[in-house]
Amino acid sequence: MLTPSSKPRRNWKPAIEGILFTLAWLTLTNITIYFIYVRAVEAVKEQIREGLLRNVSAAATMIDGDQHKLFTSKAFKNDQGYVNLITRLERVRKASSDVKYAYTNIIKGDKVYFIANGSPQGDNDKDGRPDEAPQLMDPYPDAGLALRDALRFQKPAVDKEPYTDAWGTFYSAYAPFKDSRGKFVGTLGMDLELVTLKARLVPIGVAAQRAALTSDILAILFGAAVWFFRSRNRILEEQRGLAIGEKSKVELERIQERSSSAIQLEAIATKMENKTKNYASALIRYARARQGIRSSSAENFDPAVLIKSALPPDISIQVSSELPTLIWGDSKELDLIIKSLCYNAITSTILPSLDEIKLSVKNEQLNNIGLAVNIRYCDPTSAQESRAVLIADRDHPEHVFDENSLQFATCVELVRALGGTLSHEQITENVEVVSLILPFNKFKEV
Repeated sequence: MLTPSSKPRRNWKPAIEGILFTLAWLTLTNITIYFIYVRAVEAVKEQIREGLLRNVSAAATMIDGDQHKLFTSKAFKNDQGYVNLITRLERVRKASSDVKYAYTNIIKGDKVYFIANGSPQGDNDKDGRPDEAPQLMDPYPDAGLALRDALRFQKPAVDKEPYTDAWGTFYSAYAPFKDSRGKFVGTLGMDLELVTLKARLVPIGVAAQRAALTSDILAILFGAAVWFFRSRNRILEEQRGLAIGEKSKVELERIQERSSSAIQLEAIATKMENKTKNYASALIRYARARQGIRSSSAENFDPAVLIKSALPPDISIQVSSELPTLIWGDSKELDLIIKSLCYNAITSTILPSLDEIKLSVKNEQLNNIGLAVNIRYCDPTSAQESRAVLIADRDHPEHVFDENSLQFATCVELVRALGGTLSHEQITENVEVVSLILPFNKFKEV
C-alpha cells in the first residue's frame, strides 16, 4: 500500500513501448514510401524507353538501305551520298528532343562497326576541344547489349538502364532498317541524354522526401502519445488496484464484523434458549445463516410438490410448464425459505396477506437452473415496508427485536448463502411482490 511518503517506482515500459511503436511506424511507412518511389521511377524510365524506341523506329524508315550497303570502307567518307546520309541523320537528331547522338551500325562476324555519325561530339577526354566522331567503319568494341541484340535479332531494342561507354552515359535505342528487297542492312541508334530523366525524377524525389519527413514527424508524435497514455494508464491501473485492495479490505472487515456479531448473537441466543426457546431458536438460525452456514444434504425432489405441501390448499400456486418435475438440491432449505416467507413466526399460521405464488425457471444452463418464486402479498399494514427494508439493508438492526422480522431476515440471509437473489417490488399501495431466484442442479442419477 502506498503512503504519502512513498516514492513512485520508475517504469520504463511505457517509454520502451513508445519507442518500439515509433520504430515500427518508421519502418513500415518508409519501406512503403521507398517501394512507391522505386515503382514511380521505373514507370518514368519505362515511358522514356518507350518514347525513345518509337522515335528511333520511325526515323529508321527514312534511311535508304540500298545506298547504306555501299558504304563498306573508309574510302567512301567523302562520297556525296555518304555526306547526304550524315546530313539527314543530323536533321533527325535535331528534331528529337534531348537526343545527343544519332548513328548507324552494322555487324560483321561478331564485330560491330560505325557507319554514319555526324553528331557534334563532346569533350570526353577533357582536352578543351570537341572529340572526333566515330568514323566510317570504326569498330565499336564496347557496344551494349541492346545494340548487339538489335543487330543479331534484327529487331528494335532499348537499354533497360542507362549505359556508359566512351562517349558518356545515355539511354540508347536501336531500330533495324532494310534494303529495297527487305533484307536487313543495319541499325539506327539514338542516345538520349539523361537530362529528361533527371528532370522528371526530381518531383518524385521531392514528394518521397516530404512523405518520409511527414511520416517521421507523425511517428514521433504518435510514439510520444503512446508513451504518455500508457504511462497515465499504468498510473490509473495502480490507483485502481489500490482502490480495489482497499475496497476488498473494507469488505473483508465488514464480513468479519458481521460474522463476529453473528457468533455473538448465537452465543447470546444459546444462553437465552431455556428462557425464551422460540425466539432463541430463531436467533440461532439467523446467526448461522448470516455466517453462511448451510446444510450439506441434497436429493432429487419435485419443487412444485414440496411448495404445495408446505402451504394450505386454498393458496393459489401457479406452476410454469417449463419447470422440471425433479431437481437436485437441499429440499429442507427450500421448505424453510417458503415457510419463512408465508407463515407467521409467532403463531405458525399462514400469513393472511399471502395472495398468490408463481413458480418458473430462470437462467437455465446445461446442468443448472434458477428456481424463480414470486410471492404476492395484499397487506394493508406496514409489513411491506419492513420486507423492503430488510431486503435492501442486510445490516438493519431492528429485525433482531421482532420475531417475524427476524424470520424474514433469516430467509434473506439463507437465500444469499445459497447464492440466490431476492428483490422487492411495490405494485400498489397495498400490494407487493417478493421475488427470489434459487440456484439448483438438474436431476441427477444416484
